[in-house]
Amino acid sequence: MKSVVVILIVIVCLVSAGCSSPVGTGTKLSGTTTQVPDNGSSLNLSVRPGDDFFSYVNDAWIAEHPIPADKGSISTFSELRDKVDDDLHALLINASNTSPGSADRNITLIGQFYRSGMDNGTIDREGLLPLSDVLTTIDAINSRTDLTTTTILLLQQGFDPVYSYHAEANPRNSSEMVAYLEQGGLGLTDRDYYLRTDNKSLEIQEAYKSHITRVFLLMGEPAGQAAADAETVYTMEKTLAQAQFSSEENQDPEKTTNLYSVSTLEEQYPAIGWETLCAIPGSGPVSQVNVHQPSYVKELNTQLGTASLNDWKVYLRYHLIDAESPYLSSSFEEEHFAFYSTTLNSVKEMQPRWKRVVTTENDLLGDLVGRAYVADYVDPRTRGMVSEMFRSIRQTFDERISNLSWMSTTTKEAAREKLAAMGEKIAYPDQWMDYSGLNLSDSYVNNVRSVSAYSFIHGQNGLDKIGRPLDRNIWFASPQTVNAFYDPTRNEMVFPAAILQPPFFDPDADKTLNYATLGWVIGHEMTHGFDEMGRQFDKGGSLKDWWTEEDARNFINRTALLVTEYNGFEILPGLNDNGNLTLGENIADLGGLTLAYHAWKGTENLSLGQEVSNHTEDRRFFIGASRIWRSQYRDDTLRNLVYTDPHTTGKYRVNGVLFNIPEFYEAFPEIQPGDALYRNISQRPVIW
Repeated sequence: MKSVVVILIVIVCLVSAGCSSPVGTGTKLSGTTTQVPDNGSSLNLSVRPGDDFFSYVNDAWIAEHPIPADKGSISTFSELRDKVDDDLHALLINASNTSPGSADRNITLIGQFYRSGMDNGTIDREGLLPLSDVLTTIDAINSRTDLTTTTILLLQQGFDPVYSYHAEANPRNSSEMVAYLEQGGLGLTDRDYYLRTDNKSLEIQEAYKSHITRVFLLMGEPAGQAAADAETVYTMEKTLAQAQFSSEENQDPEKTTNLYSVSTLEEQYPAIGWETLCAIPGSGPVSQVNVHQPSYVKELNTQLGTASLNDWKVYLRYHLIDAESPYLSSSFEEEHFAFYSTTLNSVKEMQPRWKRVVTTENDLLGDLVGRAYVADYVDPRTRGMVSEMFRSIRQTFDERISNLSWMSTTTKEAAREKLAAMGEKIAYPDQWMDYSGLNLSDSYVNNVRSVSAYSFIHGQNGLDKIGRPLDRNIWFASPQTVNAFYDPTRNEMVFPAAILQPPFFDPDADKTLNYATLGWVIGHEMTHGFDEMGRQFDKGGSLKDWWTEEDARNFINRTALLVTEYNGFEILPGLNDNGNLTLGENIADLGGLTLAYHAWKGTENLSLGQEVSNHTEDRRFFIGASRIWRSQYRDDTLRNLVYTDPHTTGKYRVNGVLFNIPEFYEAFPEIQPGDALYRNISQRPVIW
């Protein structure tokens, strides 16, 4: 998995729990269009735009789109994901019905995986049998050496019960790949779930203990033993949680960059078993390890050396089974859903079986499924047209950097060099992951294990990359991903094909709306290279300070206005947004829409015969931009997002951004001082 420095336009939990007619067998996204009615018929005219622009634009959509029973939220992103899932469903059904001898090996593999996932009968009959070898290994732990060896063996088998370990670009020298160890060990979403003492958090803690108990009951333990083992697991997790960084600390690349030699780690934290870990078969040569959270490794080392072996066996058994529950028999899968979806996010119904399998296969075999998806569903015009938008927005950004009044010439030159060097990946890779050594069976959970173990060595962040030069051709998102991201260690933006379709981009739509929608997303990711985290990396992707002290102070002072603004947004009664946690995304949202607007203004034929002088097109631009964040959430889902998500909610991605843009007020002169969201000029940050 990629580390926290990869900065997404929207993370998965935000939208799930958050075109032209494509070629081949693809279908147009029905009922979705980038066109915005000019007559205002879909606007909520009972809401003053200066009081709540999000509701003014999106209330009609919200009224027509109740949250489905199998989701924690609904949004533009989730609707598009549903469309992509339908496309993938058709693709995988065709692959699963293809005789092995009549198709290429790639189609055979994706068809075989899908068939195994849909075979409920075999999955229920197998029970825990596919995991019996790992359970036997855990039960056989009789020494500290056995314990250390088993945690590493679990990694090799595709599990990561106490930490994740993979290849990553060296933050200090991005041209090389190093080993990277990231904290883990928790069953709840974030360390603060164990530390908060409000009534809701205490309820969740008790519900989680009950969930652990039920998992042990399903494993065949007597009720008393299951309850005792649940207390053991929870106590161990809470101890590990107390040693972890906060969500805000995880946003600091200096704090999370800690390079150690293997010998130093072996000396300081011997219980981890570094020499064994770094000698996993298939790994490249490990000279140093980047430890994301040294405080966690210190505590883990202590617990591996002092907690009873029996407690560790209980802990490892639980984490193995709970992690694999979505792929096991129905009783385990239903229990997993009951806690993680219903208790935490108020989702009442499971998604259909086919969609759950599609999601799993898409996550694990992204490139393999992606090759077939590109062949069947990607419009060949997309890459070239989107590339031209990149060029236009990059040029606009360069001009704006040159004209900044708050930045010195020295820092401007470095910023422009970084912008010029920023890479862009559009639609799909030219170099695909090689699955030639992967073999699958008729067992779903064994297939999940096989793919996970294969990717652990050979995947995009596989251990075979350690010690090699950075390969800039590798993608860290499959083409069918409805998302986009910026990676500061590679100084590149990635835009998978699935997001390059309506309502974000349409080759047949006018520029006003394409720039308002996809243009905002492009500008957002481009700005991430210069947000509070991205600005700390140089043009080559190395963590290096290229700012003068005065410019850095100016930047911090300006972004502090955003922290204050977003801290003031009440998401739920008594629960406000966390302006520090969401700062990077808020900088990117403001910079992104600003860049998109000015790049659009620099294009030709933007009005399609309408008068630009009367602000008609500007109003269409801001209305169109606001529609890509239309969304609504269940309260529990919202609460989880505020606690853990560096993105604010859709409502405040609109209301928090537009009212900082001067041209927005010109387009909507009816917005005046006294309106709820009106911001005086002194309150509006000018950053990029």
